[in-house]
Amino acid sequence: MMSHGSSSSAFQNDQSVSSSSQQPAGLSRFFSQSHNPSQTLEDAFSRLCVSASPFNYSHSASPFNYPHSDFVADSPYGINGSSKIHPYNSWAGGIPTSQTANLWHPTFTFNNYSCHADGCLDSKPLTRQIENPTFSGVYPVVPFSSNGMMSQKTSDNGFLNGGILGGNGFNILGFSFDERRLRWFNNFRGCVLTLATDQLMCRTLQETLKTLTREEFDIIFLELINHVTDLMVDPFGNYVVQRMMELCSEEQRTQIVLRVTQCNFQLVRICLSPHGTRAVEKLLEYITSQEQRNRIMSALSPGAAVLAKDVSGHRVILHCLKQFPREDNENLLNVVANKCFDIATDKTGCCVLQPCINHAQGEMKKKLIASVMFYASHLAEDCYGNYVVQHLLSLGIPGVAESLWRQLEGRFFYLACNKYGSNVVEKFFQDSVEPHSTYISLELLHNPNVAMLLVDPYGNYVIKSALSASRGHVRNALEQLIKQNSLMMQSNLFGKKLLAWFNKGRI
Repeated sequence: MMSHGSSSSAFQNDQSVSSSSQQPAGLSRFFSQSHNPSQTLEDAFSRLCVSASPFNYSHSASPFNYPHSDFVADSPYGINGSSKIHPYNSWAGGIPTSQTANLWHPTFTFNNYSCHADGCLDSKPLTRQIENPTFSGVYPVVPFSSNGMMSQKTSDNGFLNGGILGGNGFNILGFSFDERRLRWFNNFRGCVLTLATDQLMCRTLQETLKTLTREEFDIIFLELINHVTDLMVDPFGNYVVQRMMELCSEEQRTQIVLRVTQCNFQLVRICLSPHGTRAVEKLLEYITSQEQRNRIMSALSPGAAVLAKDVSGHRVILHCLKQFPREDNENLLNVVANKCFDIATDKTGCCVLQPCINHAQGEMKKKLIASVMFYASHLAEDCYGNYVVQHLLSLGIPGVAESLWRQLEGRFFYLACNKYGSNVVEKFFQDSVEPHSTYISLELLHNPNVAMLLVDPYGNYVIKSALSASRGHVRNALEQLIKQNSLMMQSNLFGKKLLAWFNKGRI
């Protein structure tokens, strides 16, 4: 009969043998590295640093100190800011920190969901699921890209191709990325409009649209198409619409065009919004068919004059000139020509009218130039219109300078003393060819009050330009004018500057 002590020793030996034959591969390696080969299974487990709660695991208390970098990904596909994993260390997989659920256990909590080994999610409050975590001998492997982010593949057209961790569709949660994306997609169906107008969620939605399959994107599109006009003028929704433009099919893009042009001046009102302008610009970039262009231009042309003078809407006019062929812009330019004076005398409009003249061809270009010529006398002394007249002179089109000179003949002395008109007169001397500059100089010299130009705040610049452009007897007449009035010029600030410049040029 064996003693109690010997019986206990035999029992422990039997247990040690049976445990070693059934222990996982990971524990076998652990025991093989121990300094005491005769230790029991209970002794080995007593030295393991396994917390009773997956949320009380301390990294500083861990015997495995590896260099790491925290990885944070945004929902709905990544780990949120409250969970961190270490992408690379000596082990295959990551070491959980104090904020990470126990990934080794078949059931753990994640993002307020209870995750099971079968890939199911239960929407329950975050709770501690386990009291006695068991070690299976297999560590989770978390693939990452070179920058520490979870790898994700998309196809060339922007839609999903494979899982978030590669083509196999598996991630660290134990279920496929497609499953997780589908769960997110189903949860937020019917709420996409609310997400699109939210400052934070609209960014997530923009990135999510690129990861959806074509079928899923079509469902989202149907949910938003009826609200696209409101979204285009929304401070946040317009960015979602811009992303949709990039992913839409030709048929879906046509639906958007029909939606924004179904009411009179609806597209014009959208363009007058600073947010809507950018959405319309993005739409114009992806317009391909002639039917779409005709529809867009028919809706924009009646409001061309309003758009040209608007600080936001004028961008759409310039975009049409850049993106569409000359034939498609005919109606729009025709409206601009008919409203030439109103546009040219506007701060924004004068900047639009100049490229309109540049892009126009044939008869339409002649009509725009003729419209400016008709109002040249008034435009030349306008604070904004004078820039349009100067632009015509700078183009160097044959006959334009002569036509403008005839329109302004007899008024050059008055314009030379005008703050804005003096710029036009100087432009004649700088860019026009003979004999127009000579005619203007003679008109100024024959005026009985010509000496007043020498001391005028604006006229003195005209005299300076006339001296630089004139030759022969005209230049001699101008020089004689300055010499005769030098004493008067000495007592005037502007005359003194002109006289100093004149004397310096003679040295």
